[in-house]
Amino acid sequence: MATSKTKKATSKAEKMNFFGHKSSSAADPPRAAGQEGADEVAPSPSPAPSEDSLPVDCLTRSHFELAMETMAEKLIATWKTTADQIKREVRDLSARTTTMERRHQEIEMVQTATSEKIQAIQHKLSAMEERMADHEDRARRNNLRLRGVPETVLPDDLQAYARGLMRAYAPDIPADMLLVDRIHRVSKPKNLPDSIPRDVLLRAHYFHIKELVLRSHRNRGDPHDDFPSVRIMADLSPATLRRRRDYTQTTTVLRSHGIRYRWGFPTKLILTKGGKTSIISSPEEGLQLIEKWGLLKEQPGEQRHDKRRPGRNAAMD
Repeated sequence: MATSKTKKATSKAEKMNFFGHKSSSAADPPRAAGQEGADEVAPSPSPAPSEDSLPVDCLTRSHFELAMETMAEKLIATWKTTADQIKREVRDLSARTTTMERRHQEIEMVQTATSEKIQAIQHKLSAMEERMADHEDRARRNNLRLRGVPETVLPDDLQAYARGLMRAYAPDIPADMLLVDRIHRVSKPKNLPDSIPRDVLLRAHYFHIKELVLRSHRNRGDPHDDFPSVRIMADLSPATLRRRRDYTQTTTVLRSHGIRYRWGFPTKLILTKGGKTSIISSPEEGLQLIEKWGLLKEQPGEQRHDKRRPGRNAAMD
């Protein structure tokens, strides 16, 4: 019973205090300004707003700035790595370029030295070829080449045929001087038809007799009546014939203008014009000389004749 009474008294007192507090606060007289400020309690600082309480636009801007900063850091790191790599490659390329330039200079020096050596060897080789050709021509100096001798002339009859030919062009020479050491036919080029007879090669015993017969044949111009198909030519080495063919244009112009010339050894042209003797040692010198004389202004017929006629016979004359 006491407990229930106590509970009721407590609840009644709480109600009285609740209503009494409001009535007393309403009945209190107004306080002075000084007292009111003194009695009031200072407001406590408000806590920082949490991330959940921020507006949506502020949150998006913060995340964007953070993402941009992260991206910028990654780009800077990537650019730095790329720049370092490029610098290394540039340094390597510069080193390789320097090495290549040095090697290129070395190769140029070696090539220059090699080119000079090759030129010297070429000059020596040309001189050796000229000497060999000269030795071979000297060994052939007593030879005569007969072109157009019919194949009906048998090998055993060639010597008598040659002696008769030599007497026809040099009738004043005694018979005992018209000696032939050896005589035989030589093979002909494969491109010639079978109807053309093979050349006959003979060696005269006396050099001056051979020169007399050859000069008489050249001065006569036309073939002898007893030997209409036979031409007499000097027997020269293949190297000398090749060199003489290089003078074909010069010799053709000289013959067309009636200027006489003769061949020298090593291969050169010796000609006389207006009482002055000129020696031509190269085809270029020959062309320059005939151009200087104004002989290159040939007629079209002469040029066509020169193109049709091979220079083989002219080189051997």
